[in-house]
Amino acid sequence: MNLRNRLDIFLFATFSLMTNLTFAHQTIMSESIYNLKSEWTTQANHLIAIKHFRGKPCIVAMIYTSCDQACPLIIEDLRKIENALSKKTSTRIPFLLFSFDTLKDTPLKLKAFAQSRKLDLNHWTFFNGNKNSVRELAAVLGIRYKQSPNGDFDHSNVITLIDAEGLIIKQQIGLNQEAARDWRCPLAFWHSCPCP
Repeated sequence: MNLRNRLDIFLFATFSLMTNLTFAHQTIMSESIYNLKSEWTTQANHLIAIKHFRGKPCIVAMIYTSCDQACPLIIEDLRKIENALSKKTSTRIPFLLFSFDTLKDTPLKLKAFAQSRKLDLNHWTFFNGNKNSVRELAAVLGIRYKQSPNGDFDHSNVITLIDAEGLIIKQQIGLNQEAARDWRCPLAFWHSCPCP
C-alpha cells in the first residue's frame, strides 16, 4: 500500500469519526429540555420559555397546588435537597416547579402557595402553562399523569436534575427520600458546586 492510499484511508476514517461524533452530539442535544418551544407563565406573571434557564443546572419537578397528598412531600424532598447543599450553592441553583393544573394554578395562586411555604422566590420559580406544554414537558421528564373526574391529578413523583444544556443527569423517583445528600456530587460538574 503506497503513501497516497494510506493517506486516503486516514482521511476517510477521520471524516467518518467526525461525522459520527457530530451525529451523536446532535442526538444528545435533541433530548435537551431546552428544545421545548412552549412558554410558561411564572408566579410573577412573566411569560418565559424554559430555555431562559440555559447555562446553569436546574432542579425540576411537576406538582399542583391543590394536591394534599404527594405534592407536599415533593416540596419537602426539594427542601431536603436544598438544605443538603451549601447556602451559596443552593441559592444559585434554580428550583423550577411546573403545575399540572392549567386552569386553577394561576400566577396569583402559585405565588400564594410559595409564600405560604416560605419558599425563596429568588431561586424557586413556579410555572403555569397550557395542556400541550404540560404534556410535552411531562413526556421529556418521563412523568406520567392523568386528571381524575374530580379535578385531581394522579401523577408520577419525580425530581429531576438537568445540566446547563438541559440534559437529564439525575432523577429521584418516589417520595420521602433520605438520600438528599446524594445530590451534592451530581452538581459538582458546575464549578460552584463542589462535593463536600
